[in-house]
Amino acid sequence: MHGAEALTVSGSPPYPEILKSAFFFDVDGTLLDLKPRPDDVVADEALRALIVSLQTLNHGAVALVSGRSIRDLDRIFQPLRLPAAGLHGAELRFPDGGRIATTAAIMDHARPDVSRFVAEHPGLMLEDKGATLAVHFRARPDLAGDVLTFMHRFAPGDNIAVQEGKFVVELKPSAFDKGSAIKTMMTQTPFSGRTPVFYGDDLTDEAGFTFVNMVGGLSVRIGERGAPTEAREHLDTPQALRRELEALVGSSSLRA
Repeated sequence: MHGAEALTVSGSPPYPEILKSAFFFDVDGTLLDLKPRPDDVVADEALRALIVSLQTLNHGAVALVSGRSIRDLDRIFQPLRLPAAGLHGAELRFPDGGRIATTAAIMDHARPDVSRFVAEHPGLMLEDKGATLAVHFRARPDLAGDVLTFMHRFAPGDNIAVQEGKFVVELKPSAFDKGSAIKTMMTQTPFSGRTPVFYGDDLTDEAGFTFVNMVGGLSVRIGERGAPTEAREHLDTPQALRRELEALVGSSSLRA
């Protein structure tokens, strides 16, 4: 396992030790390919079975860490209900079923203006998740700068932050990010006392990579090589990640 000072970009990350590791996965672009519409993303049976196998082998220390709501994560992975951090950590569901959630009211002052802005620009899509507001511009990449400039109007002094992603700009509570989410989840059984392993693909995952590196864990970015990132390891695609997990589960099953 790499320490915080190590930097290795290789074709394949080192295999973590399953029983000593806590696994955290972003979803879109990491476990599953991105889709034009967020509602089109659904986990297939083979992926669900792979996650269950990993969860069984490491006694439950597997969680999702996503910008999506936990409700939407449950839709994608149904019938699984995994430990999860949704809305970039603004809501958490622990292994024992306990939950923490930030009220949607934090976005009330921004919601009308963001809705109006999206309505005035055909091709943009507003995803209102309650405690976060995401403006997708995949159908209008020419509006990327306009969207970012508009969303930055709300950040100063509003207790909200602007989060950029792939063809999306999001307003989220400034007190939360994926790093804080993983840190909180690591205080819970069965995650506590283990080494965190985090797989992500986007700017939204950088805070998670930073935290995991700081505590000596394994950070792995999924996607094209060459993008600036805090992740210390790399895999090209969600399919490559799936192959890595299949090999990890397979080798661990043989030793069990």
